Amino acid sequence: MSRKLTWGAAVALVAVTASITVSLTYVYAMKNFNTKVADVNARQAMYTKLSEIDQKARQDYIGAVDETALNDGICAGYVAGLGDSQAKYLSAEKYKAYVSGNSGKNIGVGIKTARDNDGNMEVIEVMPNSPAEKSGIKKGDTIVSMDDKEIVRITYGDALNKLDGVSGSKVKFGILRRTEDAGASGGTEAKTEKLSITVTRAEYTERTITSSMINGNVAYLKISEFTDNNAEQFNTLLAQRIKEGAAGVVVDLRSNSGGSVGGMAAMLDTLLPAGNTVSYRNKAGKVTVEHTSNANEVSLPISVIVDRNTFGAAEIFASDIKDYKKGLLVGEKTAGFGTKDEVMPLSDGSAIILSVANYLTLNGNVFNGKGIDADVSKELTDAQRELLAKNQLAGEQDAQLQAAVSALIRQGANVSQAPGAAAEVPVESGAATD
Repeated sequence: MSRKLTWGAAVALVAVTASITVSLTYVYAMKNFNTKVADVNARQAMYTKLSEIDQKARQDYIGAVDETALNDGICAGYVAGLGDSQAKYLSAEKYKAYVSGNSGKNIGVGIKTARDNDGNMEVIEVMPNSPAEKSGIKKGDTIVSMDDKEIVRITYGDALNKLDGVSGSKVKFGILRRTEDAGASGGTEAKTEKLSITVTRAEYTERTITSSMINGNVAYLKISEFTDNNAEQFNTLLAQRIKEGAAGVVVDLRSNSGGSVGGMAAMLDTLLPAGNTVSYRNKAGKVTVEHTSNANEVSLPISVIVDRNTFGAAEIFASDIKDYKKGLLVGEKTAGFGTKDEVMPLSDGSAIILSVANYLTLNGNVFNGKGIDADVSKELTDAQRELLAKNQLAGEQDAQLQAAVSALIRQGANVSQAPGAAAEVPVESGAATD
C-alpha cells in the first residue's frame, strides 16, 4: 500500500534537508577555514622568525652581507627543509649550467676522475677536444692540488665541484705523472714527474656513450648518462655494430646517473615494440603516459647490466626491457630513484627542482625507494669494482659483463666467443662522442 506526502509534509522535508545541507556545508567551511588560518599563521610565524634573524644579523654581524648569496641560501634552506632528497635549489648560475648539462654541453675542464687511496683525484678520462686535453692533461695523471690548495685539504667532493665553472675562468692543477725512463742497466725505470698545468674552462661535449664489439660478435654499448641529444648517437653506434654482424646487444648502465628521460625514451623506441614506455602517477593519483615507442624494434637478444649505482632514467630503461620481456637484466638491484622531477624557473633566473610524481614500471608499480631486481644476480669483488670505476677492469675479468654475454647465449644468441674463452675481450675500443 502506497502513501502520499501531504504538501505541508513535503515542504517540511525539503526545509529539513536544506537545513542539514547548510549545516554540513558550514561545518566543512569552518574546518577548511580554520585549516587555512592555521597554515597562514604558521607561515606568518616563519616569516616573523626569519625577519628576527635578518634584523639581528644586519645589526650585529661583523661580516659583510652578500645579498645574492643570502637569498640563495634562504631558498636552498627552504627546499632542503622539504626532506626530498631529489629537490634542489639552483642559483641563476647553476641553473644555466644545469640547462647546458642536459643538452650534453658543459662548461669546465673536461675530465672524469676517481678518488685514489690518498684522497687525490686520479684522471680516468679526458674528454676529446676539451680544455683539459688541449692543456696537456692525460689519463692516469693524479691531481694533488687545485689553485695551490691540496686536494686532501679542500676535500675530494669540493674539488670535484670546482672542475666546472664560468667560461674563461682559469684553474691551476698540481699534477703527478708517472713516466718510464731508460735505466743505467738498459731496462726501464718508473719515475714520477711533478707538473703545474693551468686550464681555462670552456664549453666541451661530455662523452656519455662508448661502443665496441666484444666476445667476437657482441655489440657492447656503455651509457654513463642520458642527455637530450645522445639517442641519435646510440642509434648510429647500434646500427654500425649490427651491420658488423652483432649476434646480440649488451647495454651497460652501471653507475649511470640517469639524466634526460626523453633521451632515454628515444633509445627505448629503437629497441622495443609499440607500446607505452614511460608513465607516472602524480600527487592526485592521476596516471600520465609520457612516452611511447613505435612498432619498429631491434630483433637481437639484449642484456642490460645494472648495479646499485644505476639511477632514475636508467632504471626505467632497465625496467622496460625486463617487463617487455625483450631481454635480461644482469648484475645487482638498482638504486631506487624513480621520481619525476619538475624544474621550475624563478623570476630572477634561478630555479627549483621538486619531485612531483612517481615513475611507474610497465605493470604500474612504483620503484622509487625499492629499485629494480636483476634477472641474473652477479656482483663484483671490491677490487674489481675499484678497477671498473677507473675504467681499468679488463673485459675477461669483468664478471658482470661476462654474465651478460652468457645471458645472451641463454636467449639464443650465437656468440662466437663464449665466456671463459681465452680470447681477449676489449671494452674501450670504438669509443665515440656526442
